[in-house]
Amino acid sequence: MGRKWWLLLGWIWAQVLPDTLDAGRWELLLEDQAEQAPEGIDWTQVSDIYETFVRQPVDLNRASDEILLKVPGMTSALLKALRAHQARYGPLLSIYELQAVPGFTEYVYQTIRPYVTVRPATELDIGEGPTQLPSFSQVREVARLTVIQRVQRTWRAFYEAGTWRAETLRSALGDPYRLYNRIWLQANPYLSVALISEKDPFEELRWSPERRYYGYDYISGHIAIGQVGNLRRLILGDYILQVGQGLVFARGLGFGKGGDPIISLKQPSYGLVPYTSVNEYQFWRGAATTVRLSDRLSITGMASRLRQDGTLATSADTTEEEGQFVQTLLTSGLHRTPSELARRGTLLHEAAGGILTWQKRWNSAGATFLYQRFAPPLDLGGRQAYRYFGFAGSENTVGSLFWDFTIRNLNFFGEAAQSRSGGRALTASVITPLHTTLDIAVQVRHFDPDFHSFYAYTFAERPFSIQNEQGVYLGVRVRPHSRWEVTAFHDLYRFPWYRYRANSPTEGHESLIQVTYTIRRRLQAYVRVRHETKPYNISSAYAEGLFYQLVPHVRTYIRAHTLYEINPFWRYQARIEVSRYSRETRSGGYLFYQDVRWQPDFRWSVSLRWVIYRISSYDARIYTYEAMPPTTFFIPGYYGEGQRAYILIRTRLGRQWTIWMRVGQNLFLPPQSRQFRRSIEALLQVRFQIG
Repeated sequence: MGRKWWLLLGWIWAQVLPDTLDAGRWELLLEDQAEQAPEGIDWTQVSDIYETFVRQPVDLNRASDEILLKVPGMTSALLKALRAHQARYGPLLSIYELQAVPGFTEYVYQTIRPYVTVRPATELDIGEGPTQLPSFSQVREVARLTVIQRVQRTWRAFYEAGTWRAETLRSALGDPYRLYNRIWLQANPYLSVALISEKDPFEELRWSPERRYYGYDYISGHIAIGQVGNLRRLILGDYILQVGQGLVFARGLGFGKGGDPIISLKQPSYGLVPYTSVNEYQFWRGAATTVRLSDRLSITGMASRLRQDGTLATSADTTEEEGQFVQTLLTSGLHRTPSELARRGTLLHEAAGGILTWQKRWNSAGATFLYQRFAPPLDLGGRQAYRYFGFAGSENTVGSLFWDFTIRNLNFFGEAAQSRSGGRALTASVITPLHTTLDIAVQVRHFDPDFHSFYAYTFAERPFSIQNEQGVYLGVRVRPHSRWEVTAFHDLYRFPWYRYRANSPTEGHESLIQVTYTIRRRLQAYVRVRHETKPYNISSAYAEGLFYQLVPHVRTYIRAHTLYEINPFWRYQARIEVSRYSRETRSGGYLFYQDVRWQPDFRWSVSLRWVIYRISSYDARIYTYEAMPPTTFFIPGYYGEGQRAYILIRTRLGRQWTIWMRVGQNLFLPPQSRQFRRSIEALLQVRFQIG
C-alpha cells in the first residue's frame, strides 16, 4: 500500500509542470526581460517551444545533435561530454545517469530534466539515423488537436468626491473585452496547421475585406510540414527565423541579462519555426523552406509580404501622393480609436532572403542575407540628434556570418553583420567550464550607430535595438557546495552617439550577484543584488538652462526569495524586494508578496497571491511574474502605494477539457497623487484537446 501511495504522489507531481509553468527559472528569466521588452509583449512563441519539449521529451540516445542543441539548457560543451560518455559506456540506461556525465551538475540536470527522456537503445541507435519518410501511424501517434477560447475584461475606476468613477477610453470603437481563439493541429515535427485570432480591448469586431478586416483585428495562421526526406521544413503562412546570435533573423526568442549569467548569453538557434504568438510585428508572412543539401549543409529560403503599422507624413515640398513616407513604426498592435485605425497597415513590407548553414556534430557556421522593401519609404530620422542615424529609404539589405565552435571545453560563438548603410554589428562570446564548480562567460559587442536590422534581437543592454552600442560582459557561476550556488555578472557598455534622453555619448555599467541555497530539493532560497548606473539628460525642472548636462540615473534592487514545495499538493513562495533610484532626487520603496499553489490531484489546481507595495516613483518600479493560463502572460511593473491579490483556478473535465478562471484586483495610490485607483481583471479560458 505504501509503495502505491508514493507512486501516486510521483504521478501527480509529474502533472504540475505543463499547466502551471509559474515557478523556477522560467519565471525569473521573463521577469528580467520585462523592463527592456516592449510593453505587453506576448511570450507565447517561447512557451509553445518549451511545452512541445515537455509533451514530447527528446530521447538523449536517439536524437540528433541538431535537435539536442535546441533543448533548453543544453550547450555545445554538454553535448560533447554526453557523446563522449556514450562512446565510452554505451547508450544511457536511465535519465539519472546524466548526473555521472562531466558538466551535468545538479543545476544543469534540473534545468533540462523536463525536456528529455531516455529509452532503451543500442550503440547503433545513438544519434539520428538515415532520413526516412514518416508513416501515417508515426504522424498519428504524435498528433494533437488543441482548441482554445479566451475572454478577458478589465474594469478601471478612480475614487473622487466620495464615490468610484469608471475610467473609459474616449473615442473607443469597440467593447472592453479581449478575445482570443486558437485552433492548432500539431504532429511535431511532421505537421503543424494553426489559425489564431485576437481582439484587444476596445477594438471593434468588423467584417470589411476591402480594409483587410475579417472579424477579429488580428488573424494569423500557417501550414507547416517537416522531416520529409531532405525537406526539413516548409511553411506557408506566418513564421519566424532564429539563427546565429540574432543580428539578422531573430526578434525576441531569447533572454538577456538576468539571474542566469551563462545560459542566457547564448541565443537559441531554433531555425525556421511556425509563428504562434500574437505580437503583431515580430513575424514574417509568406513562405519559407529549409532543405538539407548534404549531411552537413542545409539551406533556408524565405519570402514575405505583410502590412505593418506606421505614422504617415508628407514632405513639405511635394504633393501628398508623391511625398508620403512613414516616420514612425508602431509595434503595439492596438487599433481602438479612429486615429489608431488610420495608422493600421499603412506600411507594405516585402522581404526575401536566405540562410546557408554548415553543421558537424556540435560545431556550426553559416551566412545570412535579407533584402527588404518598404512602401511608402521609411524616414525614421528627425531633427533630434539621437535620430540622426535613423533609417531612411525604401530598400534595405543586411547580411551576416555566424559561428558556433567547441574546442576542448571552450565554446566560441558569435555573429558579424553589415547593413546596406555600411553600418556593422559584431557580437562574439565564449563560455567555458574552468572547473566542475566554476563556469565563465565572456562577451564583446559592437553595434555601429548606422547599423539597420529591423528583426534583430541579441544579448545586449538594448536587445531590441541593435544600434549605437559597445560593451564587454563577464558572467560567472560558482558552486562551492552541492547546496550553494553563486551567480554574478558585470556589464560595461557605452553609447558612442546620442540616444533618447541623452544628448551626448555616454557610458554605463550593470552588475548582479545572486546567492542560492538549496536546503532540500524542494526547499530553495536566494538573495539577489542588482545595480545599474546609466547617464541621462538632467530633468527640465532642474536644468536651469543647462539642458545638455548629464545626470547619472542609479538603480539598485535587493531581493530575497524563498520557494518551498511542501509536498506534491502544496507549494509556497514568498518574496521581498527593495528598490532604490536616484537622479536629481531619490525615490524607492518595497514590494512583498506571498504565493500559494494547491493541487490536490491532476484535475485541480489553485494559485493565490497577495502583494503589498509602496514605491514612490515610476522609475523605481518592480516587476513580478504572475501565474496565467497558457498562451497569455502578465508581468506588471508595480509603483505607487497599494495592495494586489489574484486567484487562478484550473480544472480538468475528463481527458479533453481544461478550464482556467482568474480574478485579480489592484487598489493603489499613484505617486504624487491623492486619487486612489482600482482595477479588477477577470479571465476565462477553455481548452479542448485531443491527443
